[in-house]
Amino acid sequence: MLNAEVRRDQILQALEMQDKVRVNRLAQRFGVSTVTIRGDLKMLAAAGLVRRQHGGACTTRRAPPELPLDEKRGQHRERKHHIAARAMQLVQPGDKLILDAGSTTLQLARHLARASVQPDAPLPLSVFTNSLPIAHELGAVQGIELILSGGTLRKASQSLQGPQAEAGLGGYVFDKVFLGADGCDPEFGLSTHDEADARLNARMAAQARQVIVLADGSKFGRICLHRICGLGRIDTVVSDSSLAPTMRTALTLRGVQVLIAEEE
Repeated sequence: MLNAEVRRDQILQALEMQDKVRVNRLAQRFGVSTVTIRGDLKMLAAAGLVRRQHGGACTTRRAPPELPLDEKRGQHRERKHHIAARAMQLVQPGDKLILDAGSTTLQLARHLARASVQPDAPLPLSVFTNSLPIAHELGAVQGIELILSGGTLRKASQSLQGPQAEAGLGGYVFDKVFLGADGCDPEFGLSTHDEADARLNARMAAQARQVIVLADGSKFGRICLHRICGLGRIDTVVSDSSLAPTMRTALTLRGVQVLIAEEE
């Protein structure tokens, strides 16, 4: 029998695929009583993750559909620029980094490339990435050793994924991983639309001493189908002033350091 935390995670995942879940069907699926399922739904509702309905529940935090990378780049461009600039302050000479594929991490790569010609550049660095655009930005930068994962190309994100990409992380220990996210929720944790991306991101987090999430305020309170990790694995969130104060408090109470770009 699944424990309560896993069962509730799977209830939330079911709600990402359908408009409503029914108590009776969940009880049959998990092999527990309807009383137990009602208790699960009550706790999820108290956390604001679902809305109770007669005989079941529906989600309140479904993330919007995934956009292609070109469209993502155009969304909240200024926010992402400020977040990346703030994240730059976390990079130290000699760091061994992972840059996940994403529009905000791409901005961080551009900041690293521009800063490399400055006398106070945080060099040398080693950077592992599964992102073709990030590899393009950093490939010619002196002082940055670039490690590109293998894997299968996912065209929507121009990123490499799959078992080969995951295996490529083996044997390394990184100082910091910078992750983007499609959703970040205090209860559900970090999540994304794609299952293979979620597996690779989870492996990235496991291989790094510090896990740093780069996400503007619109990503918080959202839940996507595939969970990457819980908040207990996240050390720092770098966001912007659009992050709701209640969400900032919720993250801080769970031990996550929150850095706001405009509060440098």
